Amino acid sequence: MEQKENIQTKEKILRTSVELFSSKGFDSTSVDEIARKAGVNKALIYYYFKSKEDILDQIVHSLLGRATSLAMDFVHQGIVHLIKENRLDIEPDKLRFKDAQAIKQFIKNSNLYYQRLLDFVLEYKSLFRILMLESLKHGKHHKSLFHVLDLTKDDETNPIFKTISEADPDFSYSEEMVLFRFFFTTVPLITYAAYYDDYKEITGLSDSRLRQLFLWAFQTTFSSFISGNEIWLKQKKATS
Repeated sequence: MEQKENIQTKEKILRTSVELFSSKGFDSTSVDEIARKAGVNKALIYYYFKSKEDILDQIVHSLLGRATSLAMDFVHQGIVHLIKENRLDIEPDKLRFKDAQAIKQFIKNSNLYYQRLLDFVLEYKSLFRILMLESLKHGKHHKSLFHVLDLTKDDETNPIFKTISEADPDFSYSEEMVLFRFFFTTVPLITYAAYYDDYKEITGLSDSRLRQLFLWAFQTTFSSFISGNEIWLKQKKATS
């Protein structure tokens, strides 16, 4: 019973922190304000967290864990499964699919994965608004968003790399892949979440139409990497 109460109290502090960080900003929010709004003793906050910075660190860690879980689901269903069926071969510069049906399945799984990411950032849009605001500053947390790059490391600490490379040792993250993932996947998703309510109000678009348009933009960008039954992971070398 006590453990359950501890978890509930900690979650209440985190929820209150998110609300205050979103409305006032991280720097302008004090631990005293968090304690008052959460209805807890200030000392209790320091029982669960070392500092206000630790609260934000745990928020970032939680978001990264959820994002990793979504990515791992896609890796198993959309990549490893095809490799094991000999329908996908990873080469240093591209993904080579056995036939049109295999690449069609991969694209379908990729689109479903992106839709799940879209739902994820909208569910936690207040948190992502915080991270976006902090990323534009030069304080301690201005690089928090770059933690997502941990998911594109070529080492055993990255479960995504570890899982794919065990299925096909030729897999590695190219500079092009890392840049695309950050600037054309992560950043647009976070910007979408941060400005979603304001954009919807100004344009008058419905939730379904706004979602449809955003997914279309992603699919259009993603299709530029596809050539026949291959998806390029690096820039194509110019032919003389």
